[in-house]
Amino acid sequence: MTEKKPLAIRWILVIACTALGLYGLTGLKMSDDALDLLPGDAVRGDLQLLQRLGLVDRIFITLSVEDPTISDEQALAALKENSSRLGESLNKSDLVHRVLSRLPSGYQLSTFEVISPHLPALLENEDYQEIERLIAEQGIDQALARDFALLNSPAGIGMKHQIQADPLGFVRLLLGKLEHLRGDYSVDLIDGFFISKDRRSCLITAESRLPLTDSQKAARIEALLQHDFKTNLSPEITPRVIGTLSHTLANARMVKRDLRLLLPVATLLLALLLAITLRDLRAVVVLSIPFLAAPAAISISNMVFGKISGLALGFGIVLLGISIDFAIHLFLALRDRKISHQEALTSIRRPILLATATTCSVFIVLLFSKVAAHQQMATLALAGTLLAVLYSWLLIPLFNTVRSQPSSMDHNGAMNRLADSRILRKLFFVSWLLLIGGGLLSWPQLRYNGNLQLLDAPDQATHEDEQHFRATWEQGDEQLFVVATGSDLDTALKNNFILYRHLRSSGQSQFQSLAPLLPDKATQLSHINNWKSFWQSRQPGFEDRFQRSAASHGFRIEGFTPFFSSLEQAPSALTPELLWKSPLSSMLDSMVRSPQTDGGDYLILTTVAGDSTLTTNLIKLDHQQPGITLLANEKWRGQVERLLREDIVNLSLSAGLCIVIIALFAFRRTRPVLGVLAPVLSALSTMSLFSLVSNGELNMMHLLMGIMVIGLSVDYGIFIISSRLKTDDPVAAKAVSICAASSLIGFGVLAFAEHPALHSLGITVLVGIGTAWPTAIFVSPLLAGSPRRNR
Repeated sequence: MTEKKPLAIRWILVIACTALGLYGLTGLKMSDDALDLLPGDAVRGDLQLLQRLGLVDRIFITLSVEDPTISDEQALAALKENSSRLGESLNKSDLVHRVLSRLPSGYQLSTFEVISPHLPALLENEDYQEIERLIAEQGIDQALARDFALLNSPAGIGMKHQIQADPLGFVRLLLGKLEHLRGDYSVDLIDGFFISKDRRSCLITAESRLPLTDSQKAARIEALLQHDFKTNLSPEITPRVIGTLSHTLANARMVKRDLRLLLPVATLLLALLLAITLRDLRAVVVLSIPFLAAPAAISISNMVFGKISGLALGFGIVLLGISIDFAIHLFLALRDRKISHQEALTSIRRPILLATATTCSVFIVLLFSKVAAHQQMATLALAGTLLAVLYSWLLIPLFNTVRSQPSSMDHNGAMNRLADSRILRKLFFVSWLLLIGGGLLSWPQLRYNGNLQLLDAPDQATHEDEQHFRATWEQGDEQLFVVATGSDLDTALKNNFILYRHLRSSGQSQFQSLAPLLPDKATQLSHINNWKSFWQSRQPGFEDRFQRSAASHGFRIEGFTPFFSSLEQAPSALTPELLWKSPLSSMLDSMVRSPQTDGGDYLILTTVAGDSTLTTNLIKLDHQQPGITLLANEKWRGQVERLLREDIVNLSLSAGLCIVIIALFAFRRTRPVLGVLAPVLSALSTMSLFSLVSNGELNMMHLLMGIMVIGLSVDYGIFIISSRLKTDDPVAAKAVSICAASSLIGFGVLAFAEHPALHSLGITVLVGIGTAWPTAIFVSPLLAGSPRRNR
């Protein structure tokens, strides 16, 4: 009874921890936020600005009539009708807002009525060249002749008051400023609808209230759109959606499809491996023990971060390749070694502790990565490994692991004879030296590719929709987003106007900006002073010319009293409140954001059709001008490359330093330490050579798995050298081989994944472990020296 009590306590402890882990899973919060894959606060901060501005969560819907038998007139009528219905339906939803399907009826006249009284506050130096032409004698004659013809036409019936107030057409100067609200889209405003040049497509934009970088929330928005398309669109209308929504869903579906296919394959192959190599039914139960740690590990990670990404959860494949390693070594030590049960536990305790220490130290180093998803993965793997080792040590010795009859196919002796083959050892040692030399030569030639699109895997439908969008709206491939910020709105407007003048001085014309319509107060006052100075010296001569021309065209000068009165009046500045009362308010809302919290900044967006030269120019402006931030892939790429380089260097050196310190502390002498580290050097050299041969580039996924491979490889060296220094037990080589094969299966299947991130994970481990394993078997013993000398 007294002997059974400690056994029961062990089972109760493990079952209780597992039950708590399962209970913790009830509060699991899944989050596939793409921002978790980005390194550093700088890049994440930039994308968070995009999120605040609504660009990350913006939805672009193109409605098209593709049936060639439908005439352009019929297509235009159908587009207007369907766009109105869809816009009204989306406006009623709680999941989207800022829906823009058309501008209000009479938007042009209403806009001019709001803005034209404040025209002097908006005129820039370039505009006065046009005014000089208009107030010259020829300009006046042309304008009044045009007015006379217009008043005597049917269209001029409602234009009398406008001509009296603005006979020379100063208000036309506003048209160029309004054009900057369209940006680089080739669009015609017809009855307020955004119609393509061929009259076969219509554009609607909306903003999701849910973050579209989260796949689960993106799926809700997709369901809403599909429902509204089905209920509001006619059969001849084809809807296409582009933006973050389609990319997030395409990536999430590809990852799920890969894992749904590859996880069962990995499990089946792993089961076959263990069945063939162990040939013991007890191993099925014994080696399942480490997986009891998974619920608790996931719950701990969820508790630490408040969420867990699908990619981090899929990192459970890591546990397939790591956590059972310790169980395999313990199981084989108890079953195959020709010593007592207690002696086997004593002999295997030290290498398991050392291997656990090195593996956990690597995970701890990975916690300091600048990539949030890496931190989640490291936390999950660290907790899972520690619990798996604990569970294995508590429960596996409870099983009767001594074989009653030796297997007829015992590979221990064969493995040991193969490892001790003098020819093979020399061949592998020379190959190992060449491999290390190649790795040293290849490493400086590798490039760090910070292109965020490497982690993106849009499907064919997404590609086709984006190509259709660019062709329909004649949009360039590259758009740059520049944000002007300020603690108050006027400061943000000031920075926005500085940006606008910089673009104009750079010869850029294709951009969407609020600055021409709403400069800051100081700039508007300066424009008003320029207006006063201009007319102070020109008004007397202008009035004489105007009177003569008016009389020659049959006008009475008294009819233009409103115009001359406006010249006498003191101009006033255009305030944001007045501009937001115009029909343009819905468009302006997409460009301006108020602070979300006290002490936050106002944000004003400018969108630019970019190229490499302009991007370089704007990056310089970003660095030189506080309050202006460029949001562009080329800038992010540089930041990601820098952060990735820092992560690779710092984390790799830290991980390497940790395992070297542990190896020195455990083995003390140079040759055994070198034998422990030999598999690590092989793995890193092979991964470096493979990256050079494939494309010569590294990305953040290589960083993750490079750190992981270091942790796995050093464990192989620890077990082989520990065995070599004591009894030269053949069981160690077999156990290491089984562990390496299980890791290759668990990770290697990811090499066949379609998603580039998962593929990078798999291929990196495949080549790294693929060389670390034979290095541990053949090279490490040679480096460590003879067992007798070491003992």
